[in-house]
Amino acid sequence: MSELLSMQFFRNALLMSLLLSGLFGLLSFFIVMRRMAFLGAGVAHAAFGGVALGILLGIDPFLSTVIFCVTVAVVIGKLVRNGRITYDTGIGIFFGFTMALGALFIALGKAYTFDLSGYLFGNILGVTSRDLIWTAAVSVLFIPFVLLFLPRLLFMTFDERTAEVSGVRVGRLDTLLLIFLAVIIVVSIKIVGIVLVSALVVLPASFGLLFSRDYRRVLPVSVAFTAVMMTGGMGLSYALDSPAGATIVVLGTVCYFVAFLIRARPAS
Repeated sequence: MSELLSMQFFRNALLMSLLLSGLFGLLSFFIVMRRMAFLGAGVAHAAFGGVALGILLGIDPFLSTVIFCVTVAVVIGKLVRNGRITYDTGIGIFFGFTMALGALFIALGKAYTFDLSGYLFGNILGVTSRDLIWTAAVSVLFIPFVLLFLPRLLFMTFDERTAEVSGVRVGRLDTLLLIFLAVIIVVSIKIVGIVLVSALVVLPASFGLLFSRDYRRVLPVSVAFTAVMMTGGMGLSYALDSPAGATIVVLGTVCYFVAFLIRARPAS
């Protein structure tokens, strides 16, 4: 362990993982309970279009991806809230559309030398101090947001129609949650990549819900599970010389199903 901690890239990745643990541990609960898990996959794959757009325009891919993903998430949310389409339909349309746009932008930009694999599958060597600052800034905004609006977020999550009738600004809260979803996904891409990041949206809360339906227990369990999954996955990837993002997701999924089988086993 001391050998790993002596490496700057690993310290950056470890700190990034701990920051993301808090973000995904909290976010996952609201996304899973509102049955919006597929939206995480849709926004994650939209990031490919954002990265490609940055390459085409010659601007920072991180900034173009943030803007692109936030736009996609908010547009889907608005269309669904206005009753024009369902989440499944909107995500299905934008999923293919944004991936196709990404392929088109890459072809138009002739940027075949750009390392897309790091964005697609993650690369812990690429985690920089700037990435840490961005992730810390998102944490400073998102965690207080959840704590401040927790009663209203819970009300909206469990009974959206009644919450709206009761005066909760559901539309505004929903839009803010979608914006945070998009930004959190983007800042995590360096660790797990576009292809795999949607697992981090689903696994934490799914694991916590195996043990309780009480949010006061699910939230801390989700955060702890994410921290173990990410830090353990990074350590395991170093030992196995395997891709960090894939190892993190495989470890988290295996832990989830082990816990699922244990909980499902009838008491003797």
